[in-house]
Amino acid sequence: MSAVLPVLMYHSIGPVPTGSRRRSIFVGTRAFARQMALLAHCGYRGVTMDEAHAVLQGGVVSPEKLCALTFDDGFLDNITAALPILRRHGHRATCYAVSDRIGQRNRWSQDVLGVTSPLADEGALRAWIDAGMELGAHTRTHARLTTLDDATLEDEVGGGKRALEDRFGLRVSQFCYPWGAHDDRVVEAVRRAGFAGATTTVRGRARIGVDPLRVPRVHVLNQHHLPQFWLKLATGYGDRR
Repeated sequence: MSAVLPVLMYHSIGPVPTGSRRRSIFVGTRAFARQMALLAHCGYRGVTMDEAHAVLQGGVVSPEKLCALTFDDGFLDNITAALPILRRHGHRATCYAVSDRIGQRNRWSQDVLGVTSPLADEGALRAWIDAGMELGAHTRTHARLTTLDDATLEDEVGGGKRALEDRFGLRVSQFCYPWGAHDDRVVEAVRRAGFAGATTTVRGRARIGVDPLRVPRVHVLNQHHLPQFWLKLATGYGDRR
């Protein structure tokens, strides 16, 4: 069994919107399809963060090559574009939803991206869950957690978890730090809220025994061609770039 379990980080799957100032988070549908096909061809199985957690903490030994697949923010195209591709290749994945922004747009990124995109509504997220995928939490409003007072921090983290659990009738065990912003105080709030694991934007492939609330990820961006994608996934290149 490998000591490395890469956790891939995606955002939006589809074309770059007209007027966007940044292309990086928009991975084209065809590019994503090629990446998922390559994973399957090379013997990797895409898994949820809950599945990855069991392996990374040493509780489960898997003879398979595993790769966790994560989608930040809960974009509608995660369901309309990515989900059929995931199912075609037998992969599972985790989508981190912002509980108080379901069915709206990612206005928190407008100043950075110059555009906004639709977020999945309740029906789309239920389709995601019904397909065997995992729903994770991404706070109530996509707040930068390190800037919040203690009471607001607790509400964003724990409140977002409870809102998703109440709305969808399931246990939400996985969290993702908006903007990647976290420190010891934020991590402790995530622990108190009852999350089993949390992903960061720290670059690198996750390894057995990693701190479950500070899991690094491999960034997959618009500009990454298939050979670079493979290097990031399967070699030490993914720990640096």
